[in-house]
Amino acid sequence: MSTFAALELLRRALASHQRALDVTGHNVANVNTPGYTRQEAILASLPPPGSLSRFAAPLLAGGGVRVASLRQARDAFLDRQVRESRQGSAEWRARADFWSLVEAVFPEPSDTGLGELLARFWNAWQELSLNPESAAARASLVQQAQVLADAVRQAAQRLEQVRHHLDAVATGRVERINQIAQELASLNRQIARLEVAGQRALDLRDHREQLLAELEELADVTYTETDTGELLVFLQGRELVGPGGRTTQIGVAGSPAGGVRAFAWPDGEALLVRRGALAAVLQARDAEVAAVLQRLDALAARLIEQVNTLHAGGYDLDGAAGGPFFDGADARTIRVAAAVLADPRKVAASAAAGEPGNGEVAMRIAQLRGSEDVDGAYRMLVAEVGVRSQEAGRQVAYQDLLRDHVQLRREAASGVSLDEEMTNMIRFQHAYDAAARMVRTVDEMVRTLLDMVG
Repeated sequence: MSTFAALELLRRALASHQRALDVTGHNVANVNTPGYTRQEAILASLPPPGSLSRFAAPLLAGGGVRVASLRQARDAFLDRQVRESRQGSAEWRARADFWSLVEAVFPEPSDTGLGELLARFWNAWQELSLNPESAAARASLVQQAQVLADAVRQAAQRLEQVRHHLDAVATGRVERINQIAQELASLNRQIARLEVAGQRALDLRDHREQLLAELEELADVTYTETDTGELLVFLQGRELVGPGGRTTQIGVAGSPAGGVRAFAWPDGEALLVRRGALAAVLQARDAEVAAVLQRLDALAARLIEQVNTLHAGGYDLDGAAGGPFFDGADARTIRVAAAVLADPRKVAASAAAGEPGNGEVAMRIAQLRGSEDVDGAYRMLVAEVGVRSQEAGRQVAYQDLLRDHVQLRREAASGVSLDEEMTNMIRFQHAYDAAARMVRTVDEMVRTLLDMVG
């Protein structure tokens, strides 16, 4: 190898180790960047120049070193596990948030819960049965009945508010899916343009991986990567992100009065999501809120029916036959009857006309306390809400633990270790220094040669 060829070899060595130092510095700078994957400069030796000696044997000296490529310390299996664990955690967290909202509708045990208000209502009937002619007892009963009816209606209204809140959350998440799809399409174009030109778009791939993980938290998407580096994403078997930056937007239909929004593809097919936070929100909005509200309606209907049936068989203080004590048919319409509310004398506590001191009907109504149709049904509803909320909370803790465990494994494989990067920095620095010293040595050789011929 000629002296001047040696300078070219050393120039490549200086450039290669400088590039390796740049990659190390890039890793150190991004040690705290979320989702960053450690990068590595792959060095490769250059083959000998191929010239022959006068003995027709190939020269053994190589052509030096070059940076063959840059690669990420990425484990595709761990990346998938991280995304799946984040999806499970997000889904159960959405369920836990929903059941915590439902728990707030039924604050038990407490002085303001329906259980306590039902107990006070039955107590008021018990007190009236002991003193049917007492105006104070009658006024107290009507007041307790009104408080109970108001609380039942408010519980139904709060469940409707929970449903509308979930509708707003679902709308926001569908809009976020559309936004992520557009961002992924933009990144696809940039990555394809760079990698077709022979460059590695590693940082853009990290950003795309973060967006894909967020998208999988929301819905059960599938994906595949093309030869050009584009990521094609599918939801419900339909193309969400296609080649060439093409995307399909999910439509959000306006909500009817008192209703919820509908989500559909451009051809009108309804959006169907089976996993992820959006699936949990849609299930709660469309099924679970309705189920809880239906049980509350049934409880209110049985309360109205049973009290009204007994009350209609009694007589008020004036000897008139009793009418309905409650108006309405469900939790949203239950009210104390206007006639009773206006005049507590209309409460039919007596079992016989003309016997105002008879409190038999009031006693029969008071004996409804603890029945499976009303008190028992409410206890079962509260117990189920509590169990579902606890289960969701337990699953959140488990999924978070699993996610953190997988994330730690990914960090061990793909994260930046400052100790390792410091070692690499010293290694590449010494290699750079050695190449620089050889440049000086070759320079002295050239000077010696020039002095000899000069």
